[in-house]
Amino acid sequence: MKNIFIGLICLLMLSFSTSTSGYKVASYLIEGNSKLGITGSTNVNVFNCNLLFSDINSKVKALYQKEGNKIKFQDASLHLANECFDCGSRMMNSDFLEMLKTKSYPNITLDLKEIIVNPKNSNENIALLNISLAGCSKLYSIWLDVNQTNNINATGCLKLNLSDFNLEPPKKMLGLVVVDDAIEINLDLKIKPIK
Repeated sequence: MKNIFIGLICLLMLSFSTSTSGYKVASYLIEGNSKLGITGSTNVNVFNCNLLFSDINSKVKALYQKEGNKIKFQDASLHLANECFDCGSRMMNSDFLEMLKTKSYPNITLDLKEIIVNPKNSNENIALLNISLAGCSKLYSIWLDVNQTNNINATGCLKLNLSDFNLEPPKKMLGLVVVDDAIEINLDLKIKPIK
């Protein structure tokens, strides 16, 4: 999932760009202190799986075009390896990878389609993102709070259901522990423009 939300960080394609067939191209680095976490619950407790940004190639290159308060994207995909998530224990990591059907679908892909900037507050954005997971794709919108000085910091939260991707929440210990269908993805991305 971490790769999925790295694509969101390409929110404000501003400087360091050149023109290519009507679209501009920009490159960004998702810094290692960025965070992407998946939070879920069972009938017994809560679990967290965090993406280890230090283990992925977090350079993102995207084509974008600005139209009023919208920024449209082409080829703004981020591929996140399922194995780069840490759920806190070897057994939980194994369950997480099995649930995501990692043997057949080793990556989560985030494909940024569009950013809508609030004309009254440029820090408030809605990102339209296509998430591909375990062989299924769904389009989601996520509210992002974006702050920019020299770099870009984007934070947001997306709630979704495992069943959206035809994933069955796992049951453990003879069905006594059941994972809830609803999960939450929290991100805090630090993005640096690359010349």
